[in-house]
Amino acid sequence: MSSPVTATERKYRDSVRAALTAIGPDPRDWAVAGHLPREVFPTLAEHGVFRDRWLPGAAPGVPRLIAMAEELSEFDSGLALAAMGHSEVFIGALRWLAAGSTQQALLDDALDGRAVGCFGATEPHGGSDLSGLRTTATPQPDGWHLVGRKRYVSNLGAATHLLAVARVAGSGPRDLALFLVPLDAPGVRIEGFFATAGLRSCDVGEVSLDTPLGPQALLGAPGMGLAYASRLLQFERLSICAQLLTAGRMALGLAAAYARRRMIEGKPLLDKQAVRHRLAHAHARLGVAAAALRDTGARAVAGEGFAHEVAALKLVVCDTVERVTDDCLQVFGARGYTTNFPLEGWWRDVRLARIGGGADEVLTELLAGRLFRADPRFDAELDLLTAADTPRL
Repeated sequence: MSSPVTATERKYRDSVRAALTAIGPDPRDWAVAGHLPREVFPTLAEHGVFRDRWLPGAAPGVPRLIAMAEELSEFDSGLALAAMGHSEVFIGALRWLAAGSTQQALLDDALDGRAVGCFGATEPHGGSDLSGLRTTATPQPDGWHLVGRKRYVSNLGAATHLLAVARVAGSGPRDLALFLVPLDAPGVRIEGFFATAGLRSCDVGEVSLDTPLGPQALLGAPGMGLAYASRLLQFERLSICAQLLTAGRMALGLAAAYARRRMIEGKPLLDKQAVRHRLAHAHARLGVAAAALRDTGARAVAGEGFAHEVAALKLVVCDTVERVTDDCLQVFGARGYTTNFPLEGWWRDVRLARIGGGADEVLTELLAGRLFRADPRFDAELDLLTAADTPRL
């Protein structure tokens, strides 16, 4: 059961809104430019968006994570995506693993928006299979030498640092590590950016690496990178779910308003049973998904494991919101398909979620793995049923 919203959480949400007011009224130019301005991160930080999110800790701060995702997503979905990567992956990794004065100083810079982080895992030859990474970190007497290439890195243009997943030279394919890479370091080159279907204000780029790094570049223990990344992704997935549900709620609210006011033969479009039932089902599906998000968040706050739960949640929320935004676009008819209305933008934006943060297929396999575990209760029940499965006279 979810907990009631506290005064502290309401105050945090107000701080996020104040930051967005300070940023400005209209972010549409960001999508045209294809990049976020770096100054939005210090502005968010000045209002405590990052520092206050992390003040209670990773799991206790989940209600603030959700509030941040909802408020930023309503303002601009690309900003929500970039802020999620900076907060939940980059800052999250530093909060968990930072050791020594250099890494602690970088954490302070990230919390204050002076440093902006992005995450690099995917490479040109592959996607979700981190065990196949080719980016290699070779130990040197004075640190490391990192060689490789990272593709589809979100917010690369506004970032100052890359959190890169790499294989340690001479180790097994799953012996990965996390490295903090300044993007202005010698041998680090941003190769360019990709045009994308949605979330256009948050650029997506490719970076090549052939750079020496000091010993302080290694974050955490070598060989633990896969475990670290898996934990960080749990919080990223919660944020994605909150962002998606925000898009779904906005789409539904606008579609319902349109259906109430659009007149067909002297009657509101909402009088058409096919339309109102379509929107009623959308409302029901969003409500159930939102309740599941609250319950998963409450589980995290309570200190319970939620890795499988949030994987399942992301699968369901992605499917739900993709369908809802499609239905709402349909209600608008031809208007919904034009860029004069935001439906087509939300429709494009939500599609990425079935790929990023763990593709549908990866999460499905993760959840399917549980089906192979023996369950004493139901195994025993099946034995009884099978034994009694005989013909009757």
